[in-house]
Amino acid sequence: MDVLRPPVVWIKGRCYRKLPFEQNSSETNENSTPYYEQDEMNYEDETCDASDVVEETKSGFRTVMDTPSALFKFVIGRKAETKKKIEMETDTRLFIPSQGQAGDIVITGPSRSGVLSARRQVEVIAESSRQKCSFTHFLSFPLYFDELATKAEEFKESVLQKFSQTQGIHPSIFQKPCKLHLTIGMLVLLNQEEVDNAAQFLSSCYKDLIRECLHDKPISIKLEGLEIMNDDPSSVSVLYARVNELDGKQRLQHLADSIVQRFVDHGIMQHEYDKVKLHATVMNSSMHSDLEEIARRNNGRKNYEFNKMRRKYAFDAREILQVFEDINFGQYHLKEIHISERGKYDEHGRYYCAASVSLP
Repeated sequence: MDVLRPPVVWIKGRCYRKLPFEQNSSETNENSTPYYEQDEMNYEDETCDASDVVEETKSGFRTVMDTPSALFKFVIGRKAETKKKIEMETDTRLFIPSQGQAGDIVITGPSRSGVLSARRQVEVIAESSRQKCSFTHFLSFPLYFDELATKAEEFKESVLQKFSQTQGIHPSIFQKPCKLHLTIGMLVLLNQEEVDNAAQFLSSCYKDLIRECLHDKPISIKLEGLEIMNDDPSSVSVLYARVNELDGKQRLQHLADSIVQRFVDHGIMQHEYDKVKLHATVMNSSMHSDLEEIARRNNGRKNYEFNKMRRKYAFDAREILQVFEDINFGQYHLKEIHISERGKYDEHGRYYCAASVSLP
């Protein structure tokens, strides 16, 4: 760890330093949580008004936390060790709903400072543990155009006709035309309230971003040519169509990067890359029907078995890149930005749109 730039977690305007701790590899599991130094949880560090979140009761003090149920296991920890540690250090009791049940985390204790300290520890653990959760939603520019759907289907048929015997080529690895999109960023939204908050934030900031990045003018793109995500065309996981802005001014790139930065600054999205890689995926080995079955067996989670098998299902794209090097999928005027839910689809087979805003 870089001691000058340690990993931190921002929660409601407060910065917490996150320190790793060593653990026997045989005991490592998804429920393990980072260790937080006790001085970061100082009882006296009450710059915020504790009365806003901690109420006095007949027997002491109490606070209620609206925490997504998917994060309960991280607060509890392996064999309830994390929960017990918080209770012991802060002289409190944590009441957490049973597995599979929704509800609030309730913290009680004899002192206001102890309850507040326990609350802060739970907040830090819950927020940092989001990184261990699978993405649930994504921001994108949808590519729902009839012409593009037709051309994508023609591309699939042509590839299967010419290269069906090539390593890894299978009908199931082609992106369905009704799902084509340009990903802006991935999101972890664990309940409806978080979805609503993300939708509200997008609605509140997109007009300023459109004015700043697009100058309130329409944006059109051309999908032309193919590229791969890795350096070895003989073993490819993702093949995509290049995105070219017709006016060449990089307005779309500026918009995508600005949206991500706003969402990261607001704490809704994790920072992953310095720049959004705009691309339209047309083939993806992770969509292979065999791999989808593995994911289903694991409740949609892409675990070690999935990642190991994914490498096995990489496809040889050398001939595809030669034959379709300059393929033209057409020109399109982008109309909307969507927050879409992964694994859920509408009546047209498109990703379910949880929220949307219009572009000029």
